[in-house]
Amino acid sequence: MAKKAAETKPEALQGQEPVVVLKGPERLLQRLGIQTMENELLKQHGPDGVAVERHRGEHIKLADVLDAMRTPSLLAPHTLVIIEGAEHLIKEEDDDGDPITPRGKKARTPRQVLEDGLASPFPNATLILQANDWRPGRIDRVILDQGGAMVDCKPPSENEIPGWIDRLAADHNRSIAAAAKQLLLDRVGPELSQLDAAMRKLAGASDERIDVKLVDQLVAKSSSDEVWALQEAVLSGNPQRTAQVLHEVLDIGRKSTVPAFWCLIDLARKLATLSINAERGVDPWSLSRPLKLWGPAQGPTLNIGARINPDVAARLHREALDAQLAPRQGRGHERRALETLAIRLTLACAG
Repeated sequence: MAKKAAETKPEALQGQEPVVVLKGPERLLQRLGIQTMENELLKQHGPDGVAVERHRGEHIKLADVLDAMRTPSLLAPHTLVIIEGAEHLIKEEDDDGDPITPRGKKARTPRQVLEDGLASPFPNATLILQANDWRPGRIDRVILDQGGAMVDCKPPSENEIPGWIDRLAADHNRSIAAAAKQLLLDRVGPELSQLDAAMRKLAGASDERIDVKLVDQLVAKSSSDEVWALQEAVLSGNPQRTAQVLHEVLDIGRKSTVPAFWCLIDLARKLATLSINAERGVDPWSLSRPLKLWGPAQGPTLNIGARINPDVAARLHREALDAQLAPRQGRGHERRALETLAIRLTLACAG
């Protein structure tokens, strides 16, 4: 059997793979991998030839998974077993230590048990392991040596997102204008699953081309967008602008102080994380995706986080947490605490 690449793409699956690992948190890519396998297996075994079993990794025992692979189904000639959260299936507990069998030998770990189980082929079954967090090791080689596949389901990079939006539009026989792509990204964010859901709505309301007007009409700002605009005001370093946005959110928009507090806490946390990592020499832009930074606030947040003093940023984060908690404990007025926190963060951003 020819040696397979260490990683492949979801749409490159052929249905011949006995085991497929969908590794990475991007749900759309995981779904694409499962859909591709199902379609290919149905081509091979016919519309009634595949029985599908779905299980959660934390709710099923490893021995039961292997039994399901070995035992022919009564419903169809081929069985597709899908394990969501497969990392839990082979998780080793921290307090397990090195258990000893009755014969005095060290017990095999769940990972080793799965490795041994997958070393033998399952002629009438296919196993798909979905894992947001997959630790590579010997099991990868076992899977590849059996003709299986390791599928990369990590989120696309910032530069790849526009191409993905074009692809999602093309899936519905649509094209999308550049300005519409940017607005869609600003409204929805970079998660492919959410972009796909928005694209389905846009495609249903358009003939051929999706323009910025249609995105503005159909992809509404979330109910919290006005509150999150507070972050941009704070990042501007202008106390007057911050005060104005607070007035619009609380008085005109009639929002409660709760989402505004969480908005400021979130910003304080991001600045603290960026400042600490910047002191260690980490490129702040490399943290954009882990911190879920996109849109107009991305650049200012990264720039300010890189230059702000880590001690100051950490203190502001603690103050933000305390500012939300204090009024609930009878220490001060809730709105006054929110306004004070917002201005202190704004002044810190101003440098």
